[in-house]
Amino acid sequence: MPSGLTRARQETEIGEGLAVGCLVAGVHAVGAAAGLDPALVGALGPWPWAARYPALHRTPRLDDVLRRSAGRRGNRVARWTPSRDAFVPQLCDDAWDLFAACVRLEETTAVPARRWCELADRFLRLLDQELVWRGRPLDPLGDLGLGGPG
Repeated sequence: MPSGLTRARQETEIGEGLAVGCLVAGVHAVGAAAGLDPALVGALGPWPWAARYPALHRTPRLDDVLRRSAGRRGNRVARWTPSRDAFVPQLCDDAWDLFAACVRLEETTAVPARRWCELADRFLRLLDQELVWRGRPLDPLGDLGLGGPG
């Protein structure tokens, strides 16, 4: 299934989806040395929506994607802000809560929010856990009401 999305758009959507999914998981920051590219490749492998993002599946450069995230004009939902040797996931609109961000993410990417949460969960499990700073995770299907098909 060809994507039809430019590489830049693929990078933006993956960056935003991972940011929202990580926020739902209670992640405050991810270390830049956490093995980002291998974790992304491993997470994308079984993900049902991976075919939409072929450029990143073939040649991931997640460190670059996250480093440029805060300056992207295409960000509509979330971004990653570099902070020392880490990346911090943030929502683009301070007035949004995670539920609103999940709804907007679904609208802009056509990928269900729970699928982004699944991708982020797989991605996080494949990272060096000493380089993932977490708080209290939310239950994306319960707390945010993200159940349903997709």
